[in-house]
Amino acid sequence: MLISGSNPWATMSTSAADRVNGATSAFTPASTGVGGSSARQELYDYAAKSPAEKMRAAILGKLGLTEEDVAAMDSKEREKLEAKIKQMIKDEVTQQAEEKKGVLVDFKA
Repeated sequence: MLISGSNPWATMSTSAADRVNGATSAFTPASTGVGGSSARQELYDYAAKSPAEKMRAAILGKLGLTEEDVAAMDSKEREKLEAKIKQMIKDEVTQQAEEKKGVLVDFKA
């Protein structure tokens, strides 16, 4: 039996349509990701961060640390880490500024 109408699936038989519906219903989005929160929520949380927070998170990732790890450190270790992070941010910003020198040129002059 064929399904009729202007739907692109109209030429598909009912059994084929049932197989497609059955196959696609088996796929459910992951409700939990790292840390138990959904991937969508993680994306929203990341998008809500300021550029400085994103840079800090990237640097902590390079160092293999999380904010929770930093919070668990004693004050002396944390001070050393914060100084290292500041230096890494400064180096990154300086490097980006040097890479952009001479990029903007007024060709109309």
